[in-house]
Amino acid sequence: MSKILLKNITKKYDNSTENILENFNLEIEAGEFLILVGPSGCGKSTILRLISGFEQIDSGNIYIDEKDVGKLPPKERGIAMVFQNYALYPHMTVYENIAFPLKIAKIDKKIIEQKVVETAKKLEIFELLDRKPSEISGGQKQRVAIARAMVRNPKIFLFDEPLSNLDAKLKVDMRIKILKLHKELKKTSNPTMVYVTHDQIEAMTMGDRICVVNQGKIMQIDTPEMIYTNPANKFVAEFIGNPSMNFFEGEIVYKNGRLQFYSKEIVLDVDDKVELERYVDKKVILGIRPEDIDIQEGEKTITGEVELVENTGNEYYVHITVGDNVVIVRTQKKVEKNRNYGIVLKKEKTYFFDKDTEKTIK
Repeated sequence: MSKILLKNITKKYDNSTENILENFNLEIEAGEFLILVGPSGCGKSTILRLISGFEQIDSGNIYIDEKDVGKLPPKERGIAMVFQNYALYPHMTVYENIAFPLKIAKIDKKIIEQKVVETAKKLEIFELLDRKPSEISGGQKQRVAIARAMVRNPKIFLFDEPLSNLDAKLKVDMRIKILKLHKELKKTSNPTMVYVTHDQIEAMTMGDRICVVNQGKIMQIDTPEMIYTNPANKFVAEFIGNPSMNFFEGEIVYKNGRLQFYSKEIVLDVDDKVELERYVDKKVILGIRPEDIDIQEGEKTITGEVELVENTGNEYYVHITVGDNVVIVRTQKKVEKNRNYGIVLKKEKTYFFDKDTEKTIK
């Protein structure tokens, strides 16, 4: 179990005029399962590679258990990394792939065999030990890659988008296996795990905490529940959640003695939200999640035409054109395309963001 600290890290790639990371700080608790999530190119894989030692920092410090490891090679950091493309040796059997790091470390053959068999059984790939990587499925290859990392008994596991090459069903299966592995390892070695993904479902279902990154900066770091229910800014609110949060630009006004959000699509009483009083006659952004909008054919707050209905099996994602906006509603009600419907926002579930800074108004 090891604590990781990144302090004032700056990283710039050759031929780039901008830093990927600049004065970046991150603290990962010992034994924690931290998810790094963000859009492609945001810097999350770079963070992982800097921790591992596969990339070198330009300035700053990386500490593992209070020891500065910034200049140490990967093999001296007590880290095992699982890659997106598995990185298995095609000419070796599954057994040989798993055993390889122990063989390099000149561990006794009997101990190697014991560790390989034990690890293969834990990951349910014991029957594959004599096969080559070309003879097994993508999900099995990923388990072999995890087994190869596990067999070294590392203090830290780093996962770089390990499920991105798998189909939807295999992703679910592998998520469950990694979570079971984490639970089992917590009872023994309790390693620290850092997991990079752009898949928000993986982020929401797997980590103790989520670190949302954009353009090399931390947008928010907190538990999955807090990230979802209390986003720090519009980016986090938009990025986390499927379908994405709906947004409307408008202003806060006093009308008939009541505080209201006003736009050409919406007039909504917000007099219970005292934090908005300082925004009277100022522009703000209203956000609301698709599941917090009701479709009603009676009294209407907003009226729009249904352009698209996505049937996911147990619910529908309904796309409704309202003025210049397309509003997505997540519902179990069946509606008809090209018909007008009224939609009602659950006022207590609305979020408001500063128009200039895009920070959540609290």
